[in-house]
Amino acid sequence: MAIQDYTKAQKLAEKQYRQAVSRGAYPYLPVLEDILRQSEVEGRIPVGQIEIPIALIAGTANTERTSAFASNFMPLLGYDTEFGSKWSALCDSVKEVGVNEPITVFEYMQRFYVAEGNKRVSVSKFNGAVSISASVTRIIPKATDSDEYKVYAEFLEFYKIAGIYEIQMSQIGSFPRLLRAVPTAGTVDAPAVWDEELRRDVRFLYAVFESYYLSRNGQRFPITTGDAFLHFLEIYGYEQLHGLSSVELHRMIDRVWAEFRVLADKNPSSHILNPTEDSKKVALTKMLPLTGSSVLRIAFLYPRDPQSSGWSYNHEIGRRTLIDTFGSAVDTRAYIAAEDEAEATIGQAIADGCKLIFTTSPIYHAVSMRSAVAHPEIILLNCSMNTSYKQLRTYYLRIYEAKFITGMIAGSMTENERVGYIADYPILGTPAAISAFALGVKLVNPRAMVYLDWSTLVDHDPVAFFRAKQIDLISDRDINAPLSDDQGFGLYGIYGGVSFRLAAPVWNWGSLYADLVRSVLIGAWKNDSNRNETQALNYYWGMSSGAIDVACSSRLPSGTQKLVKLVQEQMTKGAFEPFSGIIYGQDGKCKVEANQTLTAEEIIRADWLPDNVVGRLPEVSELQEQYRAFAKWHSFKRPEETA
Repeated sequence: MAIQDYTKAQKLAEKQYRQAVSRGAYPYLPVLEDILRQSEVEGRIPVGQIEIPIALIAGTANTERTSAFASNFMPLLGYDTEFGSKWSALCDSVKEVGVNEPITVFEYMQRFYVAEGNKRVSVSKFNGAVSISASVTRIIPKATDSDEYKVYAEFLEFYKIAGIYEIQMSQIGSFPRLLRAVPTAGTVDAPAVWDEELRRDVRFLYAVFESYYLSRNGQRFPITTGDAFLHFLEIYGYEQLHGLSSVELHRMIDRVWAEFRVLADKNPSSHILNPTEDSKKVALTKMLPLTGSSVLRIAFLYPRDPQSSGWSYNHEIGRRTLIDTFGSAVDTRAYIAAEDEAEATIGQAIADGCKLIFTTSPIYHAVSMRSAVAHPEIILLNCSMNTSYKQLRTYYLRIYEAKFITGMIAGSMTENERVGYIADYPILGTPAAISAFALGVKLVNPRAMVYLDWSTLVDHDPVAFFRAKQIDLISDRDINAPLSDDQGFGLYGIYGGVSFRLAAPVWNWGSLYADLVRSVLIGAWKNDSNRNETQALNYYWGMSSGAIDVACSSRLPSGTQKLVKLVQEQMTKGAFEPFSGIIYGQDGKCKVEANQTLTAEEIIRADWLPDNVVGRLPEVSELQEQYRAFAKWHSFKRPEETA
């Protein structure tokens, strides 16, 4: 039996050797000594004796035994050598009693290199073992600016909390996101150390995911299995996955397989800036996605009552626009739900017969995705700029266009060349809105400065801040509600203690809603998705589609009114773009070159401010506690950059 096992293992080694040579790769075990010659080391830390994943054992610590093994740890030397006889004897022993002595390894950059016990690793791999007991010493690399080091540094922090080695990530920010995705008794910023039961449950979940993901050739995607697992976990939520059987988990992986293709795409997002020809093509069948009804029933989910929330009120106007536009062809219903009630409310809307659902706030993004996956027969869209998922389309308006216009007005009206700007959350699109306003100010008044402050910071009052700076011209929140005090929104001035409004952005959600519903009614809904097979879709409309406007006071000087009208006309025609070169940032670097215009993705993901802004983009940790989770989920940073 020993010779048969060794011969089989040797054939595996020879095959691996030939494949490596044919593609010009090193055919033997990687050697840690050689790797460290090219890297600086900060120090060594004993981790202790733990169970390590065999899949992460990458090579040997020194050159003594490297040529005895192929790079897959299978033996290359002949059976009649001393090495061959020892390997065979060990193989027989392991089959009878297992590996009874831990190996000794060094861990470097989340890979293990064997200092003592190469044959035990080889035999364990041959026998299909998943893990092996090892005495581990961690080699800490010297800090660098490389993405590889940053990911590893985040792993070290992750390991302190989770104590898990086997999950590997390729993107900056993934390990902190994984900690947030697995609920513990701790806080968002300080998760509690995982107990053994939680470690075991997450390991089981990952093992099932990894096995099935690789069986479907997920390794062909240019991402790690850990990257895909995190995406899977964020889509469904840990609580929904915990306790499921392997068969149930396989079924859920199948439902979101298209999402891994999007994650792997170099350009994962597609922004649709205007109604497309595809969305206007009537399907041959002209069939509605309805069952037993000729009326399209549509649900709108609001985070707050429209009478007290300007945000909800503007979407409510959009809902009423559908009634005026389509009459008896549609039946619209409004639901109000807090974030933790949203999933049940969406379920109720589906039970009420709604086939098209608009969730009108970014706070619903995660639950909208879960609902879209659970109910593929329903068309569900979320109002946000978070383009993470193929199966959930999102929509938003290019509010930065209106902000540019109001910035122009502010620049022309300021008396002391100081303009205030109150922002709320440091999330997707917010830096773009601030920047567009500042660029509008600069267009008409190059000497004026925009003073930025935030309404969601801990123990902070922006109005008091501006009063101290003698700033009496302020851009505040964009919209108001019927029952709210008619103060503190739009662009307003405070003169002699009296506030009056100069201008305010106008969000015309009805324009976007009408076009999307029309696309569904004529059976053209799938056309945009078919054209963008591996991309997440975001409808991102502005002045050119009539979805954004600016309401101006009649008291504005006539010259300012003419300039506003001229720029609006050019913007509507697509002949003027606020984010066109040359634009310098606060750091003095050129952010937009001459003859360059930023793409929609670059504008949405902007993480810089122009050089005429006094202020900064705060860290999420500086916000009031109730806003932090939301801000992290919708950060303007890419997922790989979010820590």
